[in-house]
Amino acid sequence: MIPVCQPAHSPELNPIERVWQFIKQQLKGEVFLTLGELRERLNQVLQEITPEQICSLSAYNFILEALFYAASY
Repeated sequence: MIPVCQPAHSPELNPIERVWQFIKQQLKGEVFLTLGELRERLNQVLQEITPEQICSLSAYNFILEALFYAASY
């Protein structure tokens, strides 16, 4: 494991934030009357996301470059 330091309060640098943004976009405009309905729909969205989509959403070149740089020491 190689830690990569990022500035505080920078959600745009956190890869998971882009994944959450994608998930929220899938639910945009939908109305759920119960928490159970929301859970079912969220489950559906999560099952439809492919590993390739997750990689595309969460991969940042600067993170990979930092990891390769740190690994070279």
